[in-house]
Amino acid sequence: MKRKARFDELETMVKAAELYYISGLNQGEIAKILGVSRQKAFRLIKKARELGLVEIKIRRPAEADQALAQKIKEKYSLEDVVVARVYSEVPENVVKAIAQAGADYIKGKLVPYISVGVAYGRTLYEVIRYLPRLELPGVKVVQMMGAYGGVKWKTLAIELLKSLADKLGGEAIYLFAPAFAGNSAIREAFLKEVGVRETLRMAEEVDVALVGIGGIRSETSLLIETGDLEEEEIRELTEKGAVGGICGNFFDIRGCLLDVSFNARRISVRLERLKEGNRKVIAIAGGKEKKEAILGALRGQWITTLVTDEATGRWLLEH
Repeated sequence: MKRKARFDELETMVKAAELYYISGLNQGEIAKILGVSRQKAFRLIKKARELGLVEIKIRRPAEADQALAQKIKEKYSLEDVVVARVYSEVPENVVKAIAQAGADYIKGKLVPYISVGVAYGRTLYEVIRYLPRLELPGVKVVQMMGAYGGVKWKTLAIELLKSLADKLGGEAIYLFAPAFAGNSAIREAFLKEVGVRETLRMAEEVDVALVGIGGIRSETSLLIETGDLEEEEIRELTEKGAVGGICGNFFDIRGCLLDVSFNARRISVRLERLKEGNRKVIAIAGGKEKKEAILGALRGQWITTLVTDEATGRWLLEH
């Protein structure tokens, strides 16, 4: 028991040092992620240096979650799995921990002259915050879904795309359309625009898609929180057994895409097209509120890589 406590203490020290020296976060931000006080965060960083855990690079004790990641990878036939250690059960802190792990993962997967698809979401917003500047020539960053809700959300969607393109040193390709048109006729009018049609084509042909996985409640789905779906449409999702969605494509616990009425006004990539093209779809999602949504995405084989937290990972192994 003492050995485990000692190992956990070392892990926490190393995490604090990584966040400070590699991610460049301040002690207040580190304290929030680890769920400790600022003073505790300072002491962890200081002790990490004293114990020789910090040199030119940070030395991490054996990664306890690699075995768990491998089991999930094998069970769900994924290309890759990353399991982030989470030091606090507060949802915001879980998101930040997963986002940091996601940023660390994707920075090693992105190369010059590729296309990267992205849609707006809370977790992806955090991922881009942690991502360092890579300056990759010839990269295109493509918006995969129209903008959400009102002016605030539309602005944030544009800022997210621009921020990612800036960090990669690439070009941002915007989808100038709403996530959901007022009705099917308006959607068809948008799709007749060459710019919209061409951006959607590019989005469905990206080399790598970075996605979140949303639930069907406002606290787990930014799409629903922004009010783009009517009350009767949300009820329809519940009645048809929806557990989650990716870029507005909703599915049930088996991973089957749902034929819902608002599909007729959705302006986004189609998951089946991404699958047909064997695209790399990296999902960064976790937290107990999203477990079933992630499970549905895995069963439907809508993603190729998963970045999640330890508790969610263990739950996925049991289902």
